[in-house]
Amino acid sequence: MTFDEDHFFVDLVFYNRLLRCYVVIDLKLDKITHQDLGQMQMYVNYFDRHVKQPEENPTIGILLCKRKKDAIVELTLPKGANIHAKEYQLYLPSKDLLTKKLIEWTRESDPNA
Repeated sequence: MTFDEDHFFVDLVFYNRLLRCYVVIDLKLDKITHQDLGQMQMYVNYFDRHVKQPEENPTIGILLCKRKKDAIVELTLPKGANIHAKEYQLYLPSKDLLTKKLIEWTRESDPNA
């Protein structure tokens, strides 16, 4: 993306066919800042205004960061924003942990299970 001769590069862009929207992902190697959230808002606005077709749904922005600060996210983003911040891990969980989590999530989504 270019604005007034400044260049900006989003890390990943996908199109979700089921949701019928663009998904813009930015990777941050440290804790999240309000500048990171503002930059993601700019990316989402750009896709919604210049790339997205009228029949498509609004763009989703995802910030993956090493450390998330919930207070910064809550104060920076407007309510109902289509931007989400999530911490990432530098390693995959063990097979046992994934199995336990899958059972836990299944029970949460279906109390009769």
